[in-house]
Amino acid sequence: MESATERRAQDLLDSIFRVATDLVRGERASLVLREGGSSEFVIARARGLADEVMREVRIRPGEGVVGHVVASRRPLLVRAAADAPMRAAGDSRYRSESFISVPIVIDDEPRGVLNVTEREDGQPFEMQDLATLELLASHIGAVLVQQEQGEALQRLAETDPLTWLFNRRHFDRRLEAEANRALRAEHLLALLMIDVDRFKQYNDRYGHRVGDLVLKAVASAIKQAVRLYDVPTRYGGDEFAVILPDADTEAASRVARRILEKAESVSLPEELIAAGERLGLSIGVATFPRPAGDAATLVETADTAMYRAKQSGGGIRVWEHSFADGPNGAMRSRAIALPPAPYLAEPARLATRELQTLIPRTLASEWNVLVVGREGQVLTVALPQPNPSAVDAISKATGFAVYPVFSNSVDLEATRRRLSEVAD
Repeated sequence: MESATERRAQDLLDSIFRVATDLVRGERASLVLREGGSSEFVIARARGLADEVMREVRIRPGEGVVGHVVASRRPLLVRAAADAPMRAAGDSRYRSESFISVPIVIDDEPRGVLNVTEREDGQPFEMQDLATLELLASHIGAVLVQQEQGEALQRLAETDPLTWLFNRRHFDRRLEAEANRALRAEHLLALLMIDVDRFKQYNDRYGHRVGDLVLKAVASAIKQAVRLYDVPTRYGGDEFAVILPDADTEAASRVARRILEKAESVSLPEELIAAGERLGLSIGVATFPRPAGDAATLVETADTAMYRAKQSGGGIRVWEHSFADGPNGAMRSRAIALPPAPYLAEPARLATRELQTLIPRTLASEWNVLVVGREGQVLTVALPQPNPSAVDAISKATGFAVYPVFSNSVDLEATRRRLSEVAD
């Protein structure tokens, strides 16, 4: 959700833009702002422009009227199209006779352009109109500065000052949001919990300065290893976490292995190098919505896997569906409650013959299961009633995460048999 500061900034921009257009009586207007840290400009506010134009237009410095104003950092008042500068007049897409374009400049950096086109009375714009828009453009610049300061404060509030990773506050908010998104879109979500091996010994033997340098080294390894859209976090103390959207166990394990590889090459404090110390990590991996049924359980399962890894001397351990000791370090634990399954009234509308080939026929018959959807590595299956045992059996047999719904048992069996007969 947007912060209160962000909402106030957006409201101010809306108000100033409306006032600017009304005061100079323009029929069409646009506020073009620089997009993020790029050199391109996009339309942020508009009057009299189609939505598709707003979405598609991207402007670089020097391109067209707006690009000319951006590059020159000087306002442009055109009383008649014939009087426009050659660079602007050369833009054949422009059809207006009279217009004003005013740059929005912050610390000598062009950040946007305020454009107003064609007066309602049909007369050309005057110098007084230009002066009005220049004043309002300065107000827009002040709002942009305020907005950026608010965003900077928000980043500081959600960033760990030692490692410059996200902090626990940001982690809790993002994990809940990503879990909700994964459920809605039937996508996977994975979590890594990471602990620094022998960290207490480093602190006790070499002091907290060395301990801080170790934490920075771990953060550097994590930053180098994660994907662009992952969420690396200092969870607390010497424990780190990484939220991995749209990742199954295999993808999460690959990221974990990259973290271990990067940890072998990061720079360590001289005291540790002299003592022949190496940076060791214990990493636990868990996925959502199976086996973890909510965000809190996802943290619990990944954390338990991490402690199992630490007990085994470090490295990576994965929480598996089977809860049995094995080569991946799976664990025995209490059963995890599944979230309530929604009801599907007409399973035959979504089921296809191709979908049924994704699970063994014997399992489909045993549990009266019908596959009604697939999204990436997530299967949506319809069962006569919520059934954790069936979900775990299907997931283990297929390698997919399973999102269950339930439906009328007679409808399920009839549809399953009909599709099976077609396949035969």
